[in-house]
Amino acid sequence: MIYIFIFLAKLCEVAISTLRYVLTAKGSKYIPAALAGVEITIWIIVTSTVLSKISEDPLRAVALGLAFVAGVFLGIIIENKLALGLAQIEIIAEYEAARQITDKFRGYGYGVTTFDCEGLDGKKLSVVLKVQRKDVKKTMGVLKEYKNVFVTVTDIRTLSIGNIERRVLSQIKK
Repeated sequence: MIYIFIFLAKLCEVAISTLRYVLTAKGSKYIPAALAGVEITIWIIVTSTVLSKISEDPLRAVALGLAFVAGVFLGIIIENKLALGLAQIEIIAEYEAARQITDKFRGYGYGVTTFDCEGLDGKKLSVVLKVQRKDVKKTMGVLKEYKNVFVTVTDIRTLSIGNIERRVLSQIKK
């Protein structure tokens, strides 16, 4: 029973820690601070439980180590499911396809910025979208309709000026 307690408590602590790191990197302050309080409390309880009898019961350390690995994995899964924050999607395409993409996303209510550019095969258009991270998958689904598009996705830490729709791309049927 003590192994299950150690495993589950450490799993939660490390998952919280992983989420806290990600939120801190994205510029959040208050939620990571609150998570740090929970994290350190769990850490103190688990660590004291393991260290108090480690010489008599070394399997406690094994449970702790396994939970650490699983906790990192769980934290990453949670963060990916939450998909907090913003992403910038840049699409480079032939002029006509890029215009269609621009019109489609403007029709969804998104601000779209375009730039003339040149690739190996001549003139292209770069289309830049700012979307919620949770909308990246649906956005990529829309972009699969177009051939020969080059797409990059970058996480955005802050957006100082501008407006991004705060809704999921509900008009997309994918």
